[in-house]
Amino acid sequence: MRAPMRKAERPSFVSTRMANLSPGAALAVLLALLLLIGIGLALPPTASPAGSPNGGDASLYRQITARVAKGEDYYQAAAVEHRASGYPMKPFTAVRPPTLTRAMAAIGPTAADLLLRLLAIAAAAATVIRLAPQMRAPFRETAIVLSAASAGAFVQSGMWVWHEVWAGLLITLALACRTDRHWVASIAFGLLAALIRELAFPFLIVMAGAAWLTGSRREAAGWTGAALGVLILLAIHWSRIVQIALPGDVTSPGWLALGGWRFDLTLARQSLLLFALPGWIAAVAFTGRRLRPSGTGDASGAGAGATVRGASRCVVTGLLRGSAEGMFSRAMSSSGSGEYSCSDSRGGAG
Repeated sequence: MRAPMRKAERPSFVSTRMANLSPGAALAVLLALLLLIGIGLALPPTASPAGSPNGGDASLYRQITARVAKGEDYYQAAAVEHRASGYPMKPFTAVRPPTLTRAMAAIGPTAADLLLRLLAIAAAAATVIRLAPQMRAPFRETAIVLSAASAGAFVQSGMWVWHEVWAGLLITLALACRTDRHWVASIAFGLLAALIRELAFPFLIVMAGAAWLTGSRREAAGWTGAALGVLILLAIHWSRIVQIALPGDVTSPGWLALGGWRFDLTLARQSLLLFALPGWIAAVAFTGRRLRPSGTGDASGAGAGATVRGASRCVVTGLLRGSAEGMFSRAMSSSGSGEYSCSDSRGGAG
């Protein structure tokens, strides 16, 4: 008689890729996290990020969308509004790609709000469905609560103007729905994210690399094709901006004008629904998220883990400098808030 098969036991906790670090590397990671927490405690989040005196980015995007909805060419409308509000036109990434604006102009603000809320719920549900089987209590319940809280941040109207929010949610869906056999939808979500916000482009590259390293050649070709398509459309975007640019147009000074780690903590406090709690909690909780699980046991987990590692490298280099990657981290967290200038085009070229 054959011995009865034993049901595989699930781990009592979710393993992360940091479990494979050597003792020295693990100590370095721990010290880095403690350093960031210390900086966060010494410089707690401000009440709210400083916005533009003319209404900030949200107002700019709404004005451009309203013009496009009336039949104006996107690039002409963007140029008029950028110049009227003192926003930069150079480099070309200071002007957002037209994808989101044209879509929102076609369906209107009310439908745009509804669509974004549905996308947020779908992203939260997909994340729970994908991660829950890998977890046991209380981690499973905690993931459900956090996912629901993240979706709750999109209840307020007007969130549809934020390109980073759409891109972040689409990347979340791309990671949640990908499996070894089914990855076409994942590529489609990732492609759409990059078309809405070009800062999502590295996600396509990382996923292509992860697929290639795991032997998924067809999938790697799909991600590579999506990346090439985005590059072509960005080249067209650049050519259109060059055609309407004037010698006196404002040039972006870059993201170094932002507030560094303190600015990131402020955004995290709002986008992670920590705004009702003391500032020091955000300093500890948001920094601790750097140790979040980075993948499951299958090849899709490898893709997710690779994405987290690639994004984390960008985040670490940008956190203390207040550069673009801090905002990209916010987008990856599926976050956003109504009217503040989280990615102020005055202070950044993207």
